[in-house]
Amino acid sequence: MIPILITGCHGLLGQKLVEVLTPDFGPVYGVDVHPASYFPGLGDFQYRCLDITNRNDVLEFVAKITPRIIINTAAMTNVDACEIEREKCWNLNVHAVQHLVDAGRRHGAKVIQLSTDYVFDGEAGPYTELDRPHPISYYGRSKHASENLVLGKHPDGTIVRTVVLFGHGRSLRPSFVSWLVKTLREGKEVKIVTDQISNVTLVDDLALGIKRIISLNKTGIWNIAGRQILSRHDFALQIADAYSLPVEGIQPTLTRLLGQAAPRPLQAGFVVDKAQKELNITFSNVQEALRKYKEQEASFN
Repeated sequence: MIPILITGCHGLLGQKLVEVLTPDFGPVYGVDVHPASYFPGLGDFQYRCLDITNRNDVLEFVAKITPRIIINTAAMTNVDACEIEREKCWNLNVHAVQHLVDAGRRHGAKVIQLSTDYVFDGEAGPYTELDRPHPISYYGRSKHASENLVLGKHPDGTIVRTVVLFGHGRSLRPSFVSWLVKTLREGKEVKIVTDQISNVTLVDDLALGIKRIISLNKTGIWNIAGRQILSRHDFALQIADAYSLPVEGIQPTLTRLLGQAAPRPLQAGFVVDKAQKELNITFSNVQEALRKYKEQEASFN
């Protein structure tokens, strides 16, 4: 038995981790800020409403359940909001991670922290696990700080970096894919940048990678993402093609013309060779990921 705690269990990745980990590990505990569980009656899964920015509550709960693995998927991820609401961003993305790391050290739990390509400046991507971070946004700085907390203060610290995550789940805010499909179906035009280049990631691939990290008892830094690098504009064109939607509404633009609060890493994304080889996984290319995404659609509609 491997007791696992998943924070942010009602988010996209959290939901998928509950789905893939509960049958093979357990007990699995999930925490989030919602009053009731999204998974009533699911096997060996237990839910608690918990604010992980509350240090005492985190320490008390971890002491009670004594997990062997803590997977932190909770974060403030709205990049522009992080640039403006900096205290709120740091509280959830850094201070809460400190609470989890301290609880993990006290009770012998390995901490797996989710991170992002925003820890890089986007001048020389795609990046390997050995490249030196240099964030240019407040969100990126907060995630880099959380990485340093996990790697520097926990003997079994593990970082999983991913990028442009999409998939299906319950009561989620729109992903890039679902937003674009809805917008094009409504006949509206959208401006999509041609100069932001990275992987895109189906949540199923990310969850499988994390499951393999647990099963193989891996630590350190891992890049987990789709194996194809492309611009957001090219990704949008592939989404339109997959859904047989007109591409005329997809207008190319540049990041600097959007007037966003936070700077974006442009030439970013990840080299995923290490994860594919050592975890024995072949991550999806864009067409494969969109095909799987469409196949899953009916069960969430």
